[in-house]
Amino acid sequence: MTSTTATNILQPLKATPAPSYSYWREEGENSGSEGSNEHSPTQSGTCIDDDELKNYECAVCFEIMDTPVGCGSCQTRFCRPCLEHVAKQGGARPMCSHCRSPFTLESIQVDEALQEEMKNCMETVLCPFRGCGKKIPINAIKLHVVQCDHIKMKCKFSEWGCEWIGKKKDLEHHDNNECEFRNGMGRLVNAIREKTFSQSETIIRMQGTSINQAVDRNTRHMLMARGRNAGNIFDVLAMSYEAVCFPGRFAASKEIWGDMINQVNSRSLVFNVLLVFPIFLCMGKLPLLMAFSLSNEVSPRGIRRLGPLGLLREFDEEIIALSSTLIALLCMMYDGTGDGTRWARMRMPGTNKSYPFMRDFSAVFIFFACKVFVSFMDLWPGIALLLCTLSFTVSFSSCVAAILEKVSGSQADTLKICKMWPIIVFALRYSFLHQVCLFSQALKGVIFLRLARHASVKHLNANFTLEETECFFSAIPPSIYVAIGVAMTAMDIKNGVVKDWMTAVNAWLVGPCFVACFNLLTYVFYWFGQASGDSIYEEGKRNERIQSNNLLPSRRPVFTGVVITFLALFYVVFIVCV
Repeated sequence: MTSTTATNILQPLKATPAPSYSYWREEGENSGSEGSNEHSPTQSGTCIDDDELKNYECAVCFEIMDTPVGCGSCQTRFCRPCLEHVAKQGGARPMCSHCRSPFTLESIQVDEALQEEMKNCMETVLCPFRGCGKKIPINAIKLHVVQCDHIKMKCKFSEWGCEWIGKKKDLEHHDNNECEFRNGMGRLVNAIREKTFSQSETIIRMQGTSINQAVDRNTRHMLMARGRNAGNIFDVLAMSYEAVCFPGRFAASKEIWGDMINQVNSRSLVFNVLLVFPIFLCMGKLPLLMAFSLSNEVSPRGIRRLGPLGLLREFDEEIIALSSTLIALLCMMYDGTGDGTRWARMRMPGTNKSYPFMRDFSAVFIFFACKVFVSFMDLWPGIALLLCTLSFTVSFSSCVAAILEKVSGSQADTLKICKMWPIIVFALRYSFLHQVCLFSQALKGVIFLRLARHASVKHLNANFTLEETECFFSAIPPSIYVAIGVAMTAMDIKNGVVKDWMTAVNAWLVGPCFVACFNLLTYVFYWFGQASGDSIYEEGKRNERIQSNNLLPSRRPVFTGVVITFLALFYVVFIVCV
């Protein structure tokens, strides 16, 4: 709407035909008087037989038909506008007003034989308007009705208060001599109409410009969607930002993101990228920490004396950690399934059973990488960093997952079935427990909870063990756990750690308490993300409904989503810069 066309010009007021009940009254007659013509003149003053005339009348309006049509089930004929009106007013199952048979707009049939008969009929009827008296051929009655000077008309200012109704031939006299709106009042009405029309044109033009801009923007997005990839970190982060901050607009334009949200496998790839991103952000900083540590401990001349082999011995664990992370990534990408939710299963030697060994290898590699990364820090800063990483990874991923599941209409919890969910949560949980209570205590906690889980499966809540993230821990038989527990107790007795039964009980209670509490804390992070995602989605839908009255997408972000995005950005900046 960049220019004003001829259709945007304000049209002048015109007189309109009066309602049909006034056709049959002369001035001074009441609706109940004898001169009010209860029957149409086409029925009482005809020059042809009444039975023959009824063949040409509509069964709804009782006027002579222009285009005779039928419902397809009976022989009754109607005007096309009348039967189409019956079809539109009939709802999902309209029925013929004569035979009560169901029909549709598509089933309406033109009676071409009757139409041809009416076209060739030279019989006449009287004009339906009093005072005319002309005899009109049936095939020309519709044309005469439009041109007849005796049709009752309403004043062109009827909507503004003029109550005059009279014949068409008297309309000019009324406009020039009788109408109270012919002078000043009429000019005032026209001025009001012009001002209102001008304001409406301005609003429409502004909305049209905004809509065109929105269409252009969405067109660009649609073109970009062809190249979007669920495995691309930049596409995933862009979609996560849109989903969290503008969920209503994201849901309204979900086609822009293509198959990234419509298919379970694509959503799984998105969640895999979100889960892996913080780990690889930390691993990307590891070379910088290595360089910083080396510059503080060894001079440039000493670095040259060390040589490549010396550097490898100096940073053997760090290099192994980086290699482990790379191996875990390669295991995830090239495990042979091509599926974002399923690990390749390999047959166990000597049995017919298969097992996802690559999943467990990846979990151990990333656990080791996390352990090495926090070794550059003191105890409590390392614990705080691991806790922040776990909370951000689980909460933000589950928040985005809740929004994507709502938008896609899926009932599946895709986050918990994607490949990287058990690996990342396993690695972060147990690297944190290793920092807090040492590996031996964490292992005792695992043994205690696994045995308790096997002993009372129905009574121990899965949130205490996080079954879907236990990896190989959930596959080890209880007998192996018993043997490991007995061996650890024997080692404690030999080393003097356990001196009596009380210290033995304490040694086997500290670890389970730590593991169970941290498992519950992980579940709280997951629950918080899900609840935040649901809340953000509902608030975004409310904003979009309010904005939809203006036919434009909402540009107002959701406050909760903005807060979560700010915290995520703060975490990324903290990892990179601190």
